[in-house]
Amino acid sequence: MIIINVVLYVIFAFIFLNYWLLPKLQPPDLLIGARVTEDFKKEKGKEIIKGYRLSLLGVTALSLIVSYFLGFFSVLIYSILLIIIVIYWRKVVIKSRGTLPTITIRYFIVDTERKINRSVIIPLSVAWIIFVSTMIFGLVFYSSAPQLIPYHVSGNGYVSYVLKTPLNYYRVEIVNAIVLTLFTLLGTLVVRTSNLVNPSYPKESYVAFKKFKEGIMILLGIVSIFVSLTFTSVSLFVWTIITSYQFEIIITTFLSLMFVLISSLIIRIGVEGASYLGEVKVSEGVLMDDKYWKGGIIYVNPKDPRIWVPKRNGVGYTLNFGHITSILIFLSIIFFALLIVVIAVK
Repeated sequence: MIIINVVLYVIFAFIFLNYWLLPKLQPPDLLIGARVTEDFKKEKGKEIIKGYRLSLLGVTALSLIVSYFLGFFSVLIYSILLIIIVIYWRKVVIKSRGTLPTITIRYFIVDTERKINRSVIIPLSVAWIIFVSTMIFGLVFYSSAPQLIPYHVSGNGYVSYVLKTPLNYYRVEIVNAIVLTLFTLLGTLVVRTSNLVNPSYPKESYVAFKKFKEGIMILLGIVSIFVSLTFTSVSLFVWTIITSYQFEIIITTFLSLMFVLISSLIIRIGVEGASYLGEVKVSEGVLMDDKYWKGGIIYVNPKDPRIWVPKRNGVGYTLNFGHITSILIFLSIIFFALLIVVIAVK
């Protein structure tokens, strides 16, 4: 099916774009997951970025060739190779940067009265409205739906059918509800996360992080809308309201729009809200927190009370594995992911 190839290449394009722009999306004192001075970033950092991007191009070309034979499994291989590239070039940065100047700021004043903009929950609310509307429409159409409804579409376009039951009929929307619930919980945790303060530029970092949280909430909401619309399209196909050809056109359109919107938002937000820092200059020193980041990917810091922290390489959040709560959340996410697979396949 055409839709499979479209999904595959959109995923490749999205991942590639994120990693290609990574050095430009990071704060002024960060380069490929390692803290650096501004002078280093502007001088030797440019050569490191060139090497990093050449590696990225090579791995991407190789992975695209492999995708011809392995399909979606090649995305996993591609992601692992990219992580290895980031870890390698981060080590190059750390070895090349020399001794970092320590922060000498003793105090700073930050306005903590500014609350997060409540309007950022609107996109997530729209996703739930789409879900509820689909459920109501499905309830109205249930008696008119055929006794045999589509269950699975193979790669060559062959459609398998099952007997209509409430579970089979609403299976897709049950998965949709689980996914939206996870997104809502993640959104709640994002809003409740304490604002980050970087002592190198305290006032600016506090405001930037607040904007970062708002941007992540909007991003999460937009993803939720597209996910909900996608599940609705699948349900309409299962309920035989639209054909497989119409379904392919709809999904292809959704994926294209989502790729453009999400990529634009990621560029707008930046790592740790870097795009909101403008022309910030790192004053007297650099925050020494690299030791808590394992490979620049996994964060382990029991002294940091935050459960969710901004990703060092990429836009979004990751868990602070220095707390047992984070491990339980991680296991819960795996459980819900497996539950979705079981419901979808059963």
